[in-house]
Amino acid sequence: MTLQAHCPMMLQQTPRFLWTLISVIMLLVSLTGIVRAETVILSTTDFPPYEFAKPENGLRGFDVEVIEAAFKRVDIKTEFTFLPWKRAVEQSKLGQFTGLFSCSYLADREEFFIFSDTISESNHAYFLRKDFSGYEPTKIEDAKSLKVASVLGWAQADIMKDAGARVVTYRSEELLFKNLLKGMVDYAYLNLQSSRYRAKMLGLSDKLRYIPTTQKTFHICFSKKWPGIEKIVPKFSQGLALIKEDGTYDQIHSKYQ
Repeated sequence: MTLQAHCPMMLQQTPRFLWTLISVIMLLVSLTGIVRAETVILSTTDFPPYEFAKPENGLRGFDVEVIEAAFKRVDIKTEFTFLPWKRAVEQSKLGQFTGLFSCSYLADREEFFIFSDTISESNHAYFLRKDFSGYEPTKIEDAKSLKVASVLGWAQADIMKDAGARVVTYRSEELLFKNLLKGMVDYAYLNLQSSRYRAKMLGLSDKLRYIPTTQKTFHICFSKKWPGIEKIVPKFSQGLALIKEDGTYDQIHSKYQ
């Protein structure tokens, strides 16, 4: 058969081949979209014990673990990227990430973000020796005239000064706890979650107790520019409710206390 005889057949088959190729490409694009829909990419910053850029003793941060567990319940994979906080916020605003955490509510963030249900809390608290039997302050203003320890440069030290306390500052939590347990000071005012974790790492958890005062909540700030975000947010809420209901949430937090 001559080349001329082949040509009509080739011309007839070419459109069919092109349509097959186009169909395969469209299928691959569709599958890529599905994979993306099942994976969220979240930005955060190094903020122990909420999230660790480098794990410590196998711990990655309770917010990292809670978010991962909640999304896993609704068959969504998670990826985490650690950045300086300001950059994480700006890139999430632009939709370069699904969102960021641990993110507190601010009115001016509503333009860019959808706030998830609460994933964790941040408290200021009085730290006392477990066997201390004296006066117990429960509010910030109760610190007036009390001798209260805090860490040099921390906001809690300024809060106590404004409340009229006699503030004693230390270079580190370790030095502060040492003197608190010696009875050189009866009260310390610190961030509950981070200082409680530090006490755990120092083996002091069973020697201290805490009286929380102020509280704020942390969330995932979901970027309004992320494709399909309106479906992702309620799925996360569903997963979060499930791990709170079955005790997984409390199990995660217990490792850091």
